Amino acid sequence: MVDLEITYCQPCGHQPHAMEIVNQLLSTYGMPLNRRMNLTLKPADKGVFDIVVDGQLVFSRGKEGRFPTIDDIRRYVDPKLSMQIEAPTA
Repeated sequence: MVDLEITYCQPCGHQPHAMEIVNQLLSTYGMPLNRRMNLTLKPADKGVFDIVVDGQLVFSRGKEGRFPTIDDIRRYVDPKLSMQIEAPTA
């Protein structure tokens, strides 16, 4: 199971951007996402917009100076999902 957390600044109005990323993930991965990924949205403050995959910070708006794209996120999620999808179910 892949754990993906999106922490976003609620007072800054970043929730729609977080929801758009979730929608893009759902349309990209479909059922593998539903069965192999836990998605968590965490409201926060102070301008934060962070992406954490399996406990590791993989993107921070504070460090990058921009919001992540779906390709930024897929770079970390694709290998983890494909490993799980292709794993034998003996």
